[in-house]
Amino acid sequence: MVKNVISVIDGAAGSCGKAKVVGEIATDKSVRLGAAITNCMPNAGHTFVSAKGRVTVFRNIPVSIVNPKTELFIGPGSAIDMDVFKEEYNACLPYLGSRKIYVHEMVPLIEQRHKQYEREHIKSGSTFKGCGAVTQEKVIRDKKLEFYKTFRNAVVCSNEEWLERLYQHLDNPFEYVLMEGAQGCDLSLNHSGNYPYVTSRNVSTAQLLADCGISPEHLLQTIMVIRPFPIRISNITKNGEIIYTGSYGSGAELTWTQINLASMYGGYPFAGDVECYENNMTLKRIKKVMGHCAEVYLKQVLGNNYRQVKPCNITLLQALELERLFYKTRGLSEYQTKFLNLGMYDIEYAPNTIIDQSEQTTVTKMERRIFDLDIKKLKTNCQINTPSSLYLNFFQHLGLEYNGARGNYEDYYFNRYIRNYLDWLEENTGVEISALGTGAKNGERILKKRFIKDIKRD
Repeated sequence: MVKNVISVIDGAAGSCGKAKVVGEIATDKSVRLGAAITNCMPNAGHTFVSAKGRVTVFRNIPVSIVNPKTELFIGPGSAIDMDVFKEEYNACLPYLGSRKIYVHEMVPLIEQRHKQYEREHIKSGSTFKGCGAVTQEKVIRDKKLEFYKTFRNAVVCSNEEWLERLYQHLDNPFEYVLMEGAQGCDLSLNHSGNYPYVTSRNVSTAQLLADCGISPEHLLQTIMVIRPFPIRISNITKNGEIIYTGSYGSGAELTWTQINLASMYGGYPFAGDVECYENNMTLKRIKKVMGHCAEVYLKQVLGNNYRQVKPCNITLLQALELERLFYKTRGLSEYQTKFLNLGMYDIEYAPNTIIDQSEQTTVTKMERRIFDLDIKKLKTNCQINTPSSLYLNFFQHLGLEYNGARGNYEDYYFNRYIRNYLDWLEENTGVEISALGTGAKNGERILKKRFIKDIKRD
């Protein structure tokens, strides 16, 4: 039995940068990647940024399309919204060329009724893309359910044809096969401990293998992608409705202001940390920033009853968040705060500069919530998936000076705070860190150890 399957999964609640890791594997010239499979749905987006900065968002098509020699498979665990798929297909054409994408015959089609059903019935946080509803129809064998038909070079294959083509790669001792995971372990239906604030299926390497129709005996390794501060989707929908989307275990909810300041000026974010800075907060400044903030951001910071909140009761952290969002709506990710007296972060920046690293979800474009890491949850996810290594993305959130860094671990100096953090992760999970992702672009990483194993041939 050839062990040549690599699984890339998200060890948190999604958005840890799986597409970046998949892209780095697919573009590694030392890796002969014969095939790549996804079982993705349009409720999650996977963003690949080339070394030159070209951005491509994937929903169903494997990110490994960036390797021109890799055969591409969409598995029966997927669901396709044809409007979304056509747009994605056209965006991927520069990578696809004349190749075919092999789509399993059991991939269902998401229709408008599925999205509407979710809006009416799901009250625990959702992207409302119809993925849960279409899965429900598939499970109960609803006669209204339609399945994918061929679109251009994305051809539908029978179960027999699909598996026969896939196993040509699985049985090849000189090729790797890459399973590209979707969403995150902490959104898993059964084992995340976050129900009902979960997705519509289980998220694990075991589930990926089952959805792909691959024997576990073919598995070579699992690479678990994580981030220092996990995220969840916004509590606010696009129409301004507040729907609680869950917490992150025992991890305290943080703000992007705390992440920004800690990464720039040192230390680790904690409750009350902004109070350590000298401030210039005045009622006049608070009223001004409140008066210029969009309603959705006032709700985000102050809650549904934001109209009843008096300026004199605004905390320093709330004021800083409103100020950040005020600048963000104007397209500014770098600004000089009026509420704090800060030293110069770097000679390139003026005093009081804050660099905003906040993120929006790929699908809904709403700002993500961010949390401290619950190490027990990560340890559980490692127990379930037994990863061969951890790929720590968003390392720049621990130290902005590493933003965009490339090279090997031994080439960089890490202070005691960083070294202790990395040691703490490895000791508590029992898994080595293979790389530190330092930015969105392909290749922006600090390699700590080789993270692609040699193929095993029994």
